Amino acid sequence: MNPYKVLNVDCRAAKREIIQAAALALRERKFSGRDVALAQKQLLNPISRATHEFLHFVDVKPLLDKVDLCQQNEQRVADLNRLPVFDDDL
Repeated sequence: MNPYKVLNVDCRAAKREIIQAAALALRERKFSGRDVALAQKQLLNPISRATHEFLHFVDVKPLLDKVDLCQQNEQRVADLNRLPVFDDDL
């Protein structure tokens, strides 16, 4: 569920706008009261809001072209290089 669509607000909506949009959404009865309340709660919580902003507004398609998530890339401890930076000179 996209809380921004449920409440019909954009990603820059302030707390007051979110509360007003929730009241309007309840009057319009497009979504259930439970969905409206959940959308309002998610957008008023800063962590949940940041998550939904990422999920619904950040375009990750350019990143997906650069990253192969299906690639099997196993490394063994023997394949890793030792860093001399951590050697003690004492």
